[in-house]
Amino acid sequence: MIHNILKRIIFLSLLWVLPLIISAKDIKKETEGDRRARGLESQADRKFIQQDFDKAMEIYEEALKQQLSVDYSAALHLKTARLYLTLLDYVSAIPHYETAMALSEELFSSVDVCNFLDALRFSGQKMKAIGIARKYAYQDTYHADQRYQNILHALNYEDGFLPVGTPEFSIRVLDNANTANSEFWIGVKEGEYFYASSKSRFHDPNKKFYHRSGYFSLNENSEYSIKNQETTKKRLLDMIPIDLQNGPMSFSRNMTRMVVTQVSYEKGEGIGMTKQGLSTFQTKLYYSNYDEKRKGWSSFKEAFPQKPGYSYSHPFLFDNDRSLLFASDMPGGYGGYDIYVTQWDDRNNTWGEPVNLGAQVNTEGDEISPGIFEDMFIFSSNGHVGFGGYDIYGISYENGHVVAGSLVHFDYPINTVLNDFSLLHIDGDRGYVVSDRNVANKDDIFYFERNKREIENNNLLFGMSEAQAISNGSINLAREERKINVPRQIELPSSRFMEHMVSVYFDFDSHVLRDDTMSELDTWRKKMDFNQVDTLFIEGYADEIGREEYNLSLSTKRAKEVADRLALQGVNVEFMIFGKGQLPLNLPDTLGEKIYKEDTPGHSYKDLLMNKIWLNRDARRVDIKAITK
Repeated sequence: MIHNILKRIIFLSLLWVLPLIISAKDIKKETEGDRRARGLESQADRKFIQQDFDKAMEIYEEALKQQLSVDYSAALHLKTARLYLTLLDYVSAIPHYETAMALSEELFSSVDVCNFLDALRFSGQKMKAIGIARKYAYQDTYHADQRYQNILHALNYEDGFLPVGTPEFSIRVLDNANTANSEFWIGVKEGEYFYASSKSRFHDPNKKFYHRSGYFSLNENSEYSIKNQETTKKRLLDMIPIDLQNGPMSFSRNMTRMVVTQVSYEKGEGIGMTKQGLSTFQTKLYYSNYDEKRKGWSSFKEAFPQKPGYSYSHPFLFDNDRSLLFASDMPGGYGGYDIYVTQWDDRNNTWGEPVNLGAQVNTEGDEISPGIFEDMFIFSSNGHVGFGGYDIYGISYENGHVVAGSLVHFDYPINTVLNDFSLLHIDGDRGYVVSDRNVANKDDIFYFERNKREIENNNLLFGMSEAQAISNGSINLAREERKINVPRQIELPSSRFMEHMVSVYFDFDSHVLRDDTMSELDTWRKKMDFNQVDTLFIEGYADEIGREEYNLSLSTKRAKEVADRLALQGVNVEFMIFGKGQLPLNLPDTLGEKIYKEDTPGHSYKDLLMNKIWLNRDARRVDIKAITK
């Protein structure tokens, strides 16, 4: 009997110990698998940096076949997806995005989600993209992310909001300049128009740089034409070191100064990742002055002190080459790439401290390709209300400052649901723009020209033309519960960047806080730790009904009302108050809300107006955003 009891004890012990032994072996295998995969990943990183892309991706795929821990597998799948995206291999990127999301959704930033959606829609998988987009549509972080909202619009409309009647411009691709490579920049040198073409497959999704660039004249008869590159040794940029020919550049009008782009990476450190994407490749700006005495260019110098780990790109010289615009993700901005300006200092013979152009231009998204035409500042952004991807905008620029409330979004066909950037005017009626709207051809150069047509003055919709109302609209999916006058709260981030915190809603044509709204605002204030906050951005909006001048004033009053309330309640941080004027909202019928038509029998003009007021209630708000310390 004792023998039988002993056998039972041994059997039960084995039942308890055996799973632990098996689990330990699995953990050991996972650890060994991770170790082997990390070695392969390092090899692949080196191959990728050397631009041996096919071999690099083959090694990454081999690393993923190892028995990996869940955390490492998710991170490596996400990295592989990001790298396929830089090669514009959307089809290969998608399964890695899907696997990474299934293993660890927490790894995904809003940038990753947007890039994943782009990969799906660029590869023709629109329905799958809509399924992923719906998953995030009701989360406050994505409701406040304008790039995500623009992609939602792009999934609903193939080309953007088409103008009513004849488009203002016609556009055509330049077959004589475009190739299978990326043509990504247009500039002027002594009256001759030049463009840049990248020979590399590597393609930064943010459009900040391009490897192995060549620069050619658009004039087919020029000695700098791409047709003559094999028959002459003379090149436009012979004076520039090859490692400084990696992106947009700028010549001053009098040809006494140029600014160029360099790509650099941390040698030996592999390809690193951050929440914003691949962190290994950074860009810097260098400049050179022309020496009249010796008839040559000076050695290239770093334009100004540039912080390691951040990128500086898209230079544009103006104001008789005494001012320089550029884009950067340097710390202290609004998020992503912001546009800055720096002035030439004659006393020190250097560029001065960069100054951010502010919230009228910069957003939590990315702003790139700045330029000046007459009294208008032109740039591209994926953070303003747009059609999808990068869109092109203009804003009045007077006495070195942008004019609040003057932002203009260019209509179709200048902007589409894909990426449109680097607009350069020839004159008020003609110009060039870069776009990847022909997805198979990467970035291409397009020529646009104004159509000659009569302007219709009788087609008005609540004080603005119907075409303007449509072209400035945005598609927003409704929140799950359409609560009015209730702020939406997001946990304060621990890192320093701007984040949407709450939204406060107002009655029609009013800037007075209601009692229930003040109560909700006070509840939010009491939960906040303002010791972590550096600056609060208070941004007011109004709906599209009425004149823009009036609504700009009303939106400013709303923002000031909220700031005054917070200050009265003891919030002691720096406030930045902005009135942003009209915010049109196009709400689809699928929300279950009947949108009346003017010819609907039994409904008066007053009914139509009241319905319009109700539908636009979400536009009558103040957004509170924070930059943390």
